[in-house]
Amino acid sequence: MNYPTGTMGIESPNLNSSEDPLSMFFDFGIGSPPQQDVEAVQISSTRKSQEPPPRGGIRVSLACVPCRSRHVKCGAEMPNCSRCLQDDKPCFYAKSRRGMRDRNAPKKRASMREAGRGSPVQASSSGPSINSLSYLRANSSNDSYTGPSSDGSASPESLSSKLSGKVATPKRLLDLYYSSFHKAHPFLLPRYYFHNRLQSDPESLKSLSPVMKWIGSMYSSDMILAELRDIAMSQIEMENLPPNGFTVQALLLAAIALHSQDDMVRSRAILDRAIYLALKIRMNSRTFANMERDPVLAESWRRTYWFMYVTDAKFAAFRNATHFILYTIEANVELPCEECDYDGIIPRSRTLGEYDNRDFLDEEPVFSSFTYLIDLTRISGSLLGLDRLPPSDVEIAVNNADAMLVNWKLHLPREKQGVVDKNEELDEILFFAQQQLQVLLVFIHRPLSRLTHCPLEDISSCARPPLSLQSTGEEDRTHWLHTKKTLEAAEAAINIYALPCPIISHSPLGICGLAFSTLANLSACAFILTGPEWYRTRDRIRLGLGSLKTMGEVWAIARKSEKETKLIARSVFAMPRPGTVTMENTRSSTPVFGYASAIPSSSSMSLMNHTPMDVGWQELSEIDYFGTWNAFSGRQQDMTGILT
Repeated sequence: MNYPTGTMGIESPNLNSSEDPLSMFFDFGIGSPPQQDVEAVQISSTRKSQEPPPRGGIRVSLACVPCRSRHVKCGAEMPNCSRCLQDDKPCFYAKSRRGMRDRNAPKKRASMREAGRGSPVQASSSGPSINSLSYLRANSSNDSYTGPSSDGSASPESLSSKLSGKVATPKRLLDLYYSSFHKAHPFLLPRYYFHNRLQSDPESLKSLSPVMKWIGSMYSSDMILAELRDIAMSQIEMENLPPNGFTVQALLLAAIALHSQDDMVRSRAILDRAIYLALKIRMNSRTFANMERDPVLAESWRRTYWFMYVTDAKFAAFRNATHFILYTIEANVELPCEECDYDGIIPRSRTLGEYDNRDFLDEEPVFSSFTYLIDLTRISGSLLGLDRLPPSDVEIAVNNADAMLVNWKLHLPREKQGVVDKNEELDEILFFAQQQLQVLLVFIHRPLSRLTHCPLEDISSCARPPLSLQSTGEEDRTHWLHTKKTLEAAEAAINIYALPCPIISHSPLGICGLAFSTLANLSACAFILTGPEWYRTRDRIRLGLGSLKTMGEVWAIARKSEKETKLIARSVFAMPRPGTVTMENTRSSTPVFGYASAIPSSSSMSLMNHTPMDVGWQELSEIDYFGTWNAFSGRQQDMTGILT
């Protein structure tokens, strides 16, 4: 990726410096509150001011975010505190949570919504018009959409008579989207801002809203997914989509959903359309977001571009590509803010130039979780072609890649080293980044380790083809190091799914990384581990399979990966364990799990049908997960990968 220079260090003005201090009691972006609410707040403030101060003086409870992060005393002046002015630092305040505990807050919000004041500024439609017809015909998938046509007026409400249980109202579908999917993919407008815009300007969300409803319906068992999918696809496959940011968001969401439902060809074509349109309207320029008067909408544009950047990298890795499109595109889009600020006061946006120079400052600043995910994606873009290198260069390339990944982790601030934020809630973006880090470590170290890649793994769409390395005579000296690093990373990539949070809320873009790490653990059980370590890794494999099963309740790609991984697991746990006499005899001739051909021999197939050695894996041999599916029919080479 070409790193932009020059304008990267220019600071944009604080768009919220003129914000009314009373606005912290209300939702932002909705204009002035009703007069009676302001009077109520003023009366409450007057009563508090008449109370005698406690001993020890008056304590200032309000402090700006920079002072809180440095644990220093803040004067709490508006709009900029004296300490930040003295240190020449940007000053901004987090959104107050007291309004949430106000018993009258729901009435205040209801009255403000009824008044319909302060609707968000409409998205700018500036930018050159595009001749989308020729591009859509050239880049759409071979299986073009043949469902019922729709003019956008079709609504899931018309399906309510066919549903059992709760009615599939638009509000319920959108609520399911925000409660189940948005946290792991936080680039659309926050929930309140989206509903506000949906009331004031529904035409701008004509293509986006059906896709959100379709994704929301996947998280409920009483929805008719096929019809909701048809409505969404009929909108995004129209020939004359408006060239704006909301269209890019609709295409990006649809690409992620189709990919996670195992429609790889169409998802790649739709993502290409999203990238083409984003570059056409210059979404890769900081100007596109900064020309918006609404800071929340401007932040949404920045997040959309960067999440498209992350998704493009994931899709490229799944297809075993050497690079992804946006990796080679010059961009000076500013970095996203923290999630807690996205629904509050948007702080001054930072740049990649500031991020790259952070290591040389005396006091290293803390960037948003989204920023660290972007940086890790940049690193992954340089690793995609690792398996295309000459065998003599692989060892050096792996050491350099390991240094980059370890350096990324070492320079994480203390509050970003885990996946739980300061409010003791799971940070889905950090979860995504930490899992991707471990998967990348497995990817670079396993080819040089003792975790043999076995031909049976070729049935997995998430496996990576093995490297053909030449013997150098020094393998014994280096294999132990790569083996240890692979085992540690594979274990960590699965352990992260044991956190006390709903597995279904994690991004489906991490499903293949989970399956890939499980395959590494299976190889360890087949050839290396003995004793307690063997049992502990077997439990880790069960955790990986259970996580795939849970994700499979929504996403077809998880159901497919679970079946493929369980078939491989049945073969592994039907083998004698490493260290036994039978195992040594087997390794001396032809391994059952590591046979030379992707088509199993009759002896290996008979072993696969036997009851596994451990009763804990009894269910894997008794259940027919595949029926008539031919697991050994082969797969396309460009459908492999690890990061999806």
